[in-house]
Amino acid sequence: MSAQPSRLPIDAPPAAVPDETAPERCTMRLSVNGQARTINADPDTPLLRVLRQDLGLTGACFACTNGRCSACTVHVDDRPTRACRVPVHVVQGAQIVTIEGLAAREGLPPGQLHAVQRAWAECGVPPCPCQAGMIMAATALLMDNPDPGTAEIEAALFLDCGCGARPHVLRAVRSLAERLRSW
Repeated sequence: MSAQPSRLPIDAPPAAVPDETAPERCTMRLSVNGQARTINADPDTPLLRVLRQDLGLTGACFACTNGRCSACTVHVDDRPTRACRVPVHVVQGAQIVTIEGLAAREGLPPGQLHAVQRAWAECGVPPCPCQAGMIMAATALLMDNPDPGTAEIEAALFLDCGCGARPHVLRAVRSLAERLRSW
């Protein structure tokens, strides 16, 4: 038995059927990396999706999508935040910083790396999609505690991450913590 050909041309638009389950979009203002940004989205859209798809900031990554790893970590009012778990409406009025804006937040010129990013490079941390989030988590940790122990570093950065870069990451955070103590 052969398949019946479609009665609609391939490029025909879909029928306009009202979708009462479609989320209501609204205009929201965000402060991202020191810039005022306006978006139009469902208020319950995860911040991570808005950052990546609406604003083109792809440093924070989708990984576990349940907040158990640190791949999507950004700073919201200087606190590490798993962007996959936070609805965008919650962060209106907050200062959001992504990996793309980390160095600029410290007043560094374009092209310069933040101290944590430099430590990552110096310690040879292998590239991995979760590294941007780990850098953000490490930055927040070191802002709160310039001398963290191994357990504190692992709790802040690795939650549920199986990244093979763990020894390099630990070395990078310890190295930077040592430099901070000597300043």
